[in-house]
Formats: sequence, structure tokens, C-alpha cells
Amino acid sequence: MPSLDTFYRLLLIPGMGHRTFGPGATRFGWRASNAVNTSSHNILLALVDWVEGGVAPHTIIGTADNGATCAHCRYPQRSVWNASKGKFKCEV
Repeated sequence: MPSLDTFYRLLLIPGMGHRTFGPGATRFGWRASNAVNTSSHNILLALVDWVEGGVAPHTIIGTADNGATCAHCRYPQRSVWNASKGKFKCEV
């Protein structure tokens, strides 16, 4: 809905537990052994960029315990593995 898009984003995180953790790429700039402290990888920094800079997040990069990453997409898109490119891609 375009009317919600200015202030609301839903990003579904496959493999995440009810509150935190899980087998998926569920670390976002904190509690990750290889944490990346940028707004593309850190939920809090992405929120600050949106509120203070007007730059809303379209994806957030999660990191799994084994170091694998996944681009989590805003709804209604979803993360789909693209084997030919070796990475996740956002698709409707």
C-alpha cells in the first residue's frame, strides 16, 4: 500500500525464532561474530537513517552463525536463492 510506505515496512525473516535467534540469517549488526556496522546490516542504523535522513530501508542483510548472509526484503517481496549468481534476490 503506497499510503503506508512512507512510515511502515515489514521485513519477514525466515529461520528466526519468536523473538531472536534461530537457524537463519538472523543477526543484524549485533550479536554477530562478524558484525558489519552499516545501515544495510544493522536494524538500528537503518532506522536512524530513515527517521533522521529520510532513507527508508528496502532490504536488511542478515548474518547467520556460520557467516552466511541473506538480503531480507520488504513485504510483499521475499528472498529467493539465485543459484546462478550465488546469492539471494528479492522477488514478488
